[in-house]
Amino acid sequence: MNRKKTFYLMAPHFGDPFLTKDVGIIPYLMQKYYGYKSVYLTYRPSDGIASWPSMQLYTEKVEVEYIEPSFDYHPDHALQTVFGANIHDCARDLEQYISIHATRIDVLFIFGFYSFYFDPVAKYKELNPAGKVYLKLDANAYWINITPVNEPLRRFLSQCDLITSETLTEYISQRWSVPIHYLPNGYYPFGEDENYMNKIERFEEKEDIILTAARLGDHQKATHVLLEAFQEAAPYIPDSWKLVLAGSITDSFMPYVLKYTLEHPQLNERVVYTGYIHDKKELNKLFSKAKIFALPSITEGYPNVLSEAKKHGCYLVASDIESCRDAATKHELRLFSLSEQDKKDNRRVEYGSLHTVGDSHELAYRLIEACNNQSRLATVCYETQRDAADHFDWTKLCRKIDEWLQESI
Repeated sequence: MNRKKTFYLMAPHFGDPFLTKDVGIIPYLMQKYYGYKSVYLTYRPSDGIASWPSMQLYTEKVEVEYIEPSFDYHPDHALQTVFGANIHDCARDLEQYISIHATRIDVLFIFGFYSFYFDPVAKYKELNPAGKVYLKLDANAYWINITPVNEPLRRFLSQCDLITSETLTEYISQRWSVPIHYLPNGYYPFGEDENYMNKIERFEEKEDIILTAARLGDHQKATHVLLEAFQEAAPYIPDSWKLVLAGSITDSFMPYVLKYTLEHPQLNERVVYTGYIHDKKELNKLFSKAKIFALPSITEGYPNVLSEAKKHGCYLVASDIESCRDAATKHELRLFSLSEQDKKDNRRVEYGSLHTVGDSHELAYRLIEACNNQSRLATVCYETQRDAADHFDWTKLCRKIDEWLQESI
């Protein structure tokens, strides 16, 4: 009896929140639908405690294997450890694991072009030349432009059999001189019916809600820009419209929230903070109710909330960064790069409207424009759902991954 092909995610900083994001979803679906045995390979926390409550959303179990860290590691401190002072120790730990287990790994899946992957990938290709390396980029223009295209990066990229990016594929391919496949971050209906992607959200059942979902107050999320824009727009849109902010609030942002509440008491009934919503069904209900999804981020890779918003028929009002423009633009135009002037001249796109990063006044204008045009919101509601079903279904996207891996043999 032939053994199943193995699909290993090697992610030293992996934790429970990633199980329902792209990095965790891909191995799960490769096992569930495409004949692989998947494994999550990550660091064991130094305190020995590793909890995976989100695994209960899975209909079949994906195994977890642990690497023993050579330094003090806890998932909550990944930025200070794996990505900080211990980056070389991390590379050695991964390489040591690969040195022992390379031959049992058919596909080595890595997320992001971090330098701690360079030596482990080289060791993997040395010990298992027939094995495949799949690199999924979490890219934006800033990260690509500040990364030097030097010999270590070139060597690493040459050892990757498949590279996908959610955006900027043509630009990255030219800059790095390697083929890049376009693969957006999709949507998968955890806790819902398997045919959930084909379920149509009816615009008539939606409410006058502007929704955002993020860690509120994180610098890159620019939550303050959205709050300022809503305050400016509120007098010019019907009183029925509410701004709903889903997510935990950072400690540093709480004083701003309190000040905003005191200075704008007339908005207290129209600005709603839900806190962090762990239950996926509850979050889906909130997306289903919302007519508009707002994402004023300064920078992003390709956040999963974009595909969630499209699946649930939300009109996108977002900052004009690569991932937001891609999500709000029809499929045929997603691979084309635009000049800054072209972007400025084309802020209103097929599935929403965009605004200059950090510009609360322009964002207010986009909210006023959208909230006073129910017919356009209704049209986009159905069109963006069709686009999501065709191009943002994680099950279909994983089929592409499997096909590309087969072609690379």
